[in-house]
Amino acid sequence: MTVSTLLDEHTHLAQNTTFVNRVRMAFTRVAREVLTEAPDTPGNPLRVSLARTALTPDFTSLGLAAVIASDPAISAVAATSYTDADPDSGQAAVTDEQILSAVRGAWNISAGLTGPPAS
Repeated sequence: MTVSTLLDEHTHLAQNTTFVNRVRMAFTRVAREVLTEAPDTPGNPLRVSLARTALTPDFTSLGLAAVIASDPAISAVAATSYTDADPDSGQAAVTDEQILSAVRGAWNISAGLTGPPAS
């Protein structure tokens, strides 16, 4: 499949099963971090609510993979590494740390908060 537009690239990545699973695990890992935050962390109730949701066994929101696939750093790496010969090549080029960073950066917006991510 030739990726022709930015949105096509995001869609291709967000529908890649391996990428979706990696994002799911990244949300699980960051959820554990969020649950250890001080209660006075800005947006704590909503941040904790998302963390609890992310830790439920049936949490399978594919929308979160799309949020991470559309992160500029993630999509840039995936787009430059993708080849038609290897459908996993784009997602395989994205490091775990890049995914974790994108999840941390998107946590507040995913939880329904506005403003910068908690530090």
